[in-house]
Amino acid sequence: MKRSLFLRLFAGYAAVIILLAAAVTLFAPPLMRTHHIDERAAELEHLAHVLEGQVLPSLAGNVAGDLEGLVIDLGRKTATRITVIGADGGVLADSEREPRDMENHFFRPEIQASLRGETLMSIRPSSTLQADMMYMSIPLRAGGRVVGALRLSVFMKDIEALLGALRTDLLKVAGLVTVLALLLSVFLARSVAGPTREVMDASKRIAAGDLDVSVSMRRRGEFLDFARSFNTLTGRLRQMSGEIRLQSAEIDSILASILEGVCVLDGSGRILLANASFRRIVGPDDPDGRHVWEVVRSSGLQELVRKSREGMSAVSGDVILGDRHFSGQVVPLAAEGRLVVTLCETRFAATEEG
Repeated sequence: MKRSLFLRLFAGYAAVIILLAAAVTLFAPPLMRTHHIDERAAELEHLAHVLEGQVLPSLAGNVAGDLEGLVIDLGRKTATRITVIGADGGVLADSEREPRDMENHFFRPEIQASLRGETLMSIRPSSTLQADMMYMSIPLRAGGRVVGALRLSVFMKDIEALLGALRTDLLKVAGLVTVLALLLSVFLARSVAGPTREVMDASKRIAAGDLDVSVSMRRRGEFLDFARSFNTLTGRLRQMSGEIRLQSAEIDSILASILEGVCVLDGSGRILLANASFRRIVGPDDPDGRHVWEVVRSSGLQELVRKSREGMSAVSGDVILGDRHFSGQVVPLAAEGRLVVTLCETRFAATEEG
C-alpha cells in the first residue's frame, strides 16, 4: 500500500515515455524516407540542369564530340547513371549500358513527361538493370522545341541502405533515451511519492491522536512550502490541544469545587459529564454514559428535563430522591440539544402533626 503511490506515478511516467518512443520509431522512419527521397530528387534535378548545358550541344549537333563518351565521363564523376534519349524515345547514350542493347524508352512515364516539356521524378523497377531505381528526367530544348530528354537515375537500394542505417541509429538513440527517461521517471516518482507518503503517514498519526509529529524540511520548491505549512499546522494543533487540556482541567477543578450536583446531558438524555457532588448524590454507580433517569429515579427531574427540552428554556423545581429533597434546575445549552442539570439539596423542617 505504501508503494502503490510510487508505482502509480512510475507507471504513468513510463506509459508516456513508451508511447512517445513508439511514436518516434513508428512514424519517424517513413517521414525520414519521404524527406530523403524529396531531397535526393531535388539534388538530381539540380544536377540534371547543370549537365544539360554540356549534353545539349552534342545532342543538337552544334559541337562535334563523342556524346556517349561525355555521358560516361559525367556519370563517373557524379556517381549517377545518365541517359540521353532522343525525341523518338531511342537511347542515344547511357553511362552504364550500350545504347544499342537498350530498348526504346518512349513509353517510360518520366520520358513521356519530359518529351512533353515537363520534369518528372519516378521510382520504379528498371527493365535493364532489374532493380528499383529513382529516375529524374528533364526536357532538352533546342530552338524552342524539345529535342530529347536527359534522365538521371540512382539505385533505390543505395537510398534504402542509407535509410536502414539511419533507422538503426534512430532505434539505438530512441532505446537509449527511453532507458534514461525511465531511470529519470523512477527518480521523479520517488521525489513525489516520498514526501507525499511521509505526509500521509504523519496525517494518520495525527488522526490517531499523536500531535508530536512533523515532516522533514529537507525539500525543495513547493514540497518545502508544504512541509512548512504542515509543521505550522501541527504546531498550532499542539497548542490548541494544550489549551483545551488546560481548559478541561480548569473546568474539572471548577466542577469539583461546586457543592451542588452538576451533570451535562446529551440530546438523548445520557450523562456526558458529572462532578463529584453529583456522583455522591446518585450513589456508587458510575453515571457516565447512562441515561439520567437510570441514576436519578425522580419523576420531578424527568419532568424538568422534558419541559426544558420542549421549551428550550431554563426550568427549576423540586426533586425528591428517597427522603432527600433537592432544588433542581435544568438549563439548555446551544450545542446539539445538551442540558445542564443542577441539584442543590434543601433542608426542610419536620412537619408538625395535629
